[in-house]
This record gives sequence, C-alpha cells and structure tokens, in this order.
Amino acid sequence: MAGKIQPIDIQRELTKIKHPELKKDIVSLGMIGSLEIGEEETNILVKTPSQDRRVQIGLEAQIRQTLSKKEGVGKIKIKFEVDPKMTLDDSNKILGVKKVIAIGSGKGGVGKSTVTVNLAAAAAALGYKVGVLDADIYGPSIGKMFGVNGKVALKAEEDKIYPLEKDGLKIISFSFLIEEKQPVVWRGPMLGKAVEQFLYDIVWGELDFLFIDLPPGTGDVQLSLAQLIDLDGAVLVTTPQSVALLDANRAASMFQQVKVPILGVVENMSEFVCPNCGHASAIFSKGGGQKLADSSDTRFLGGVPLTMDVMSAGESGKPLVFQEPDGIIAKSYKNILQNLAEEIKKWE
Repeated sequence: MAGKIQPIDIQRELTKIKHPELKKDIVSLGMIGSLEIGEEETNILVKTPSQDRRVQIGLEAQIRQTLSKKEGVGKIKIKFEVDPKMTLDDSNKILGVKKVIAIGSGKGGVGKSTVTVNLAAAAAALGYKVGVLDADIYGPSIGKMFGVNGKVALKAEEDKIYPLEKDGLKIISFSFLIEEKQPVVWRGPMLGKAVEQFLYDIVWGELDFLFIDLPPGTGDVQLSLAQLIDLDGAVLVTTPQSVALLDANRAASMFQQVKVPILGVVENMSEFVCPNCGHASAIFSKGGGQKLADSSDTRFLGGVPLTMDVMSAGESGKPLVFQEPDGIIAKSYKNILQNLAEEIKKWE
C-alpha cells in the first residue's frame, strides 16, 4: 500500500535525480511543487520554468525508475507545471554549510595540512560548527592528524556518506576510501567525479565552516572544485623561502583566474622557537608571507612558528591547538581565524 510510505522517504529518493543541465538534484532546486501519497498511488507535481519536453520526459523517466525501486509507492502519477517566471537556484552551494574555505599552496612540504587541521581546531574551540574535507587525493593525511581511521566507521546510507566526528569536528578524507599503501592513479575525469561525490554526497548537517585541504599545485582537483561549488574563498599557505613563494604565486594566479576570492596568506614555519630557551630564529628567511600577500593584493593573515610540539602533534593524532589551548601555536591560529573572519565579511 502506498500509504505506508512517508513523503520524506520520497523526497530522499528524489534527491538522487539530477537536472540534466544544472547538475543539481530536483529537490534542492525547488522543483517539487507538491507530493501526495494516497492508498494506491503517489502524485508528484514537478515545477519547471522550461517548456522543453525533452527535459521533462527525461526527468519523468528518472523519477519513475528511481521510485519504482521503493516499496509501497504504488502507481506513480507525475504532472509538470510550467512557470516561465520561476527561477531555479543554480548556485553551487553545499546544503547546510555557511562558508566553504579552500586551503591551498603551490607546492608540497609547506605544512598546508597542518594549517588546515589547526585552523579548523581553532574554529571549533571558539564554538563554531566545523567540518574538514581532505581533498588531497595523492597524499591524504588529515585522518592521521586527527587520529581517526575511517575504514572502521565510514558508512553509506541511501547513497549518502556520513562524516566521522572527532573532537567536535566532522571529518572526511580520501584516505578513508583506500588502503594505506594503495597508490592513487586516477586521471582527470575520475578525479573530478570523485571530488563531485565528496562535495554533494556527504551529509555534513549544519556547519559554520567547511575547510577543504587541497592537493599542492594547480591541477584537476583545484579546477574541479572551482567549477563544482561556490567557494567563499581560498587561503594560501607558504613558508618564507623564495622557492615556496614562487609556487604560491602560481596558486594565487590560478584562484584569481577561476574567480575564487583569495582571503589571505598564512606563513607557516615563520620562525623556529627553541624548546629550551624560547628564543625565536628566522631559519627560513623572513617576510615571505607578507610579500606573497602584497603581490596577490590580499591580506597577510598571520604567521605560525615552528616548534617541536607541532611536529609531535602531527604524529599523535590530536591537533596542537587542542593539546595546548593557551600555547603560542593556539594563539597564532586564533589570531589568523579572527583576521580570516574579517576578510570573509568584506567579500559578502
């Protein structure tokens, strides 16, 4: 009997149906005008601004194919209502997520993942709802830095993926889907599809910030992200060395070309703090982050010193911001987060 099934069950199924042109599901687009479940049949009103019968026929076929697999639906009746004044929300927003921030760099080895983890931890410590997406396909390390193994707890439900939770954060990493020593040999189209699934098939719930840890460089993953979602901005991570600045400038140019706002620059390993005497030494030169910010016409968000504790925290599975909430590293990240929040407001 069709009456046994609930409207929410039908809606969940309909989220699997993508509009052929906008590539978003018809529920998110606001196309489901009404949904009535009777004793023997289910009536669905689909609203659309398009008179194109090819689009309507295609959508109807997808709806019937999808719902026919659901027990208790009964006879399916679909009616299309064309409203030329209707505008579909074709913005590429992630449901429930207020701000999506990409963390990028031009090269590896600058501590981009460490910055992502501790920046997210700083936001969570201040009471924000935070998610972290590890999109560094070739070297995913976020799971290790948080001390979680997704192969045990990762679950798929109704074709959706639910993130793991640790220390008040929601976390997803490509490392949760592959064996530890398995090489990633995906080409461009496969990378783009993987990124798309990660972005839209994860049930994040309500988040204030979603931080995305990008692979180093300016390749397929970065371009796919820029095309698939409306990033609220990007943060560039560099070290003070001139070679790091050259690569970071390329990353800045890439974000500018795809019209992603650059919210600022973080200089990692800005100086080394001696664990014995506390003396700070600029072992990697000085002022690199500010130079990159100036050349990119953006803000220098702040520098993060290098300490022995930073290195050990990366192995322990607990971000240093959580381990030492009043320490020099935590203070650095909280200052960076405050500056970042100010820059986000400027772009709103």
